[in-house]
Amino acid sequence: MKISLNIQPMLHSSKSGIGYYQQEMINALLRLDKNNEYCLQYFDPRGKHTTVAAEYDLPSVSINCCHWFSATLYQLIWSIVPLPYRLFFRNSADITVFFNYYLPPFAKGKKVLMVYDTVIKDCPETMNFRTKTMLKLTLARSIKRADRIITISDFSRQQIIKHYHADPDKISVIPCAANRKRFYPIEDKARICKKTAEKYGIGGEYYLYLGTLEPRKNILKLIEAYALALSEKPDIPLLVIAGGKGWLYDDIFRRTEELGLKDKVIFTGYLSDDDVPVLMNGAAAFCFPSLYEGFGMPPLEAMSCGTPVIVSDTTSLPEVVGECGLQTDPNDAGQISAALLKVLDKEEAERQSIMGLERADQFSWDKNAASLLKLFEELCYEQNTDPADK
Repeated sequence: MKISLNIQPMLHSSKSGIGYYQQEMINALLRLDKNNEYCLQYFDPRGKHTTVAAEYDLPSVSINCCHWFSATLYQLIWSIVPLPYRLFFRNSADITVFFNYYLPPFAKGKKVLMVYDTVIKDCPETMNFRTKTMLKLTLARSIKRADRIITISDFSRQQIIKHYHADPDKISVIPCAANRKRFYPIEDKARICKKTAEKYGIGGEYYLYLGTLEPRKNILKLIEAYALALSEKPDIPLLVIAGGKGWLYDDIFRRTEELGLKDKVIFTGYLSDDDVPVLMNGAAAFCFPSLYEGFGMPPLEAMSCGTPVIVSDTTSLPEVVGECGLQTDPNDAGQISAALLKVLDKEEAERQSIMGLERADQFSWDKNAASLLKLFEELCYEQNTDPADK
């Protein structure tokens, strides 16, 4: 099989969850599959991403870069006028895969689309204007064009069927997983984690949130819950909010000031890849009371580090943590506050750590890649089978 993969989402220097999902999936695919040919496709008119060729210098991989047009401009045009994708990438392909909600017109071969969630339908008020507009223009058409749709949780699968009336047989669930070479319990944790924490101005114990600063991550409610916990137990750990600014984040900083938490809440900004697992290891708990998630990879990564997690009891997050983790109503600051205090109990923290590690072992990128490869084989069989023989 000749399989083309559009890798645009994983090229950004500050990758989001989509970029990490794609990178881990592709790496696992190339480890597993030695028989098929892969072509990595991307737009790069300014030549910013030439190092990608060196990273994937394998006999089974070719690089196809469009140097004369930008991805942003193409997406804008095809959302209005059906400008063919194959004009920019002329190599042949049995299957072409798009990892970021959008499936442009006239791609080659069978078409596979990743749809991580339906936040555009479920929580549109939490999205920025540009993303919301593009999804409104293109997602329904992309789903119709796709021969197969991949999503990352049973929750998301049901929402795609509900909102877009997609054929259930076309939708496969391939979840996320933690990279166990990066996320694992660190030996000599006290020394290593302390050194990294000090780099970000963190002194002493801390709770950790990691993710984009945006409304659906529910950071405002987390800060309010932290203020409640602090009023009950003044010596609780600091609250560290790590991640880049997304949109509608000004209220987060304003509310921190209003509650008098300037010295207790630390905003680190975007973390380097190397520092993320270290800070997760050092946290008293990883806090992720998100209002809406298609999966929620950060809690799984924290569990892989042996760190207790506090998550919402809504959308896909119960699927991720299973029977472990402290699950709370994301709209109830009192419940979140109680979880912040409960996890400080040493016996509870140890129990959550053990359960989290066991749960994280159930997710694997190699297992995910095997599922994706099986899907490719099914599609190729469909393509090469005469309709009369079906």
